[in-house]
Amino acid sequence: MADRAAWIGEQELPGFRGGIDVRVSLRTDAGPGLHGAWWPRSTDLAVELPELVAALERRGVQVTRFTYPFATWHAVPRKLAVGDRLVRVGGFATGDPQLVSLTCGPDAQHLELLVVPPGTEALFSARALRMAAHPGAALTARAVLTAAGKHPALRTGEIPVQTAG
Repeated sequence: MADRAAWIGEQELPGFRGGIDVRVSLRTDAGPGLHGAWWPRSTDLAVELPELVAALERRGVQVTRFTYPFATWHAVPRKLAVGDRLVRVGGFATGDPQLVSLTCGPDAQHLELLVVPPGTEALFSARALRMAAHPGAALTARAVLTAAGKHPALRTGEIPVQTAG
């Protein structure tokens, strides 16, 4: 059964899909490097971006602009309706395809989020979300993804087969 906190009557709250919160993490400190990570379910920004913005708003972060790498995402209009307001959207042709940039609040705070590719294995993704949000960690997107993949539980080995005799 879906989390009841994600529903009002028969209407799902923004920032949830099927009762599951948008998969995003944020650092609690300011500083250089990544400010968190996002694990979208697809590369369709028209679906994913409104949910991300709504999830961040519940955490007190008001996104005013979203910038993404063109090569990684489906194109969207330059302004996207999110709830009762518009978020400006722009893309870039160069730079790290694993990053998206957010401009937030009245002081135009800049945040960079690692994008864990849709379809990535859940344990790997959860580790990347945690590592990117670790306070004081000024890691790059590549460093987080490399480190998240080094966990022993992500290694698969052969299961020993017992033979008779």
